[in-house]
Amino acid sequence: MKMKCAGEIMLPMDSFPFLPYWFTLRQALAELEDIQAARSNSKYAPWTLLVFTAENQFLGIVQRQSILRGIRISMRDKIRDIYPSYSNEPTDPELSRISFSQEKALHELRAQLDRQIIEFMTPIHIAVDFNDPALFAVYLMIEHSLAFVPVAKAGQIVGIVYIEDALHEVITHLV
Repeated sequence: MKMKCAGEIMLPMDSFPFLPYWFTLRQALAELEDIQAARSNSKYAPWTLLVFTAENQFLGIVQRQSILRGIRISMRDKIRDIYPSYSNEPTDPELSRISFSQEKALHELRAQLDRQIIEFMTPIHIAVDFNDPALFAVYLMIEHSLAFVPVAKAGQIVGIVYIEDALHEVITHLV
């Protein structure tokens, strides 16, 4: 049995929301909300955004964790300004609740929404070819510590292969 190629196991580009790099976090979150509303019968929420240039060149991805990490780091600095005694050290969660101000936190989160999505992006500089075997996709993901790799056809990104799908294909040839 012949191993499937990346193009046969990829998720096509239309499965992912994609945005230009100059969009703000506010615009990206609004896009994700619109997609979620359109999928009202599904609990799945897309949290991987593909980022492109104006010339439709793939730059990288923005994932939920990157957005949350970027906001958290920025908010930590703002919280230190508001509460000089704030520490990065783990504290008693009950004490944190006492000093937490929802209004101030929401104000700071709103201020973060005008940052460009590219600030949260993880650049991706590699891709597999549509006809490359799944094993090569696995190799690249391991080599570059990625959970997925873009799939290119005729120089354009046409989909994404996740490690789980590529590994499944490889394992079927091992056992």
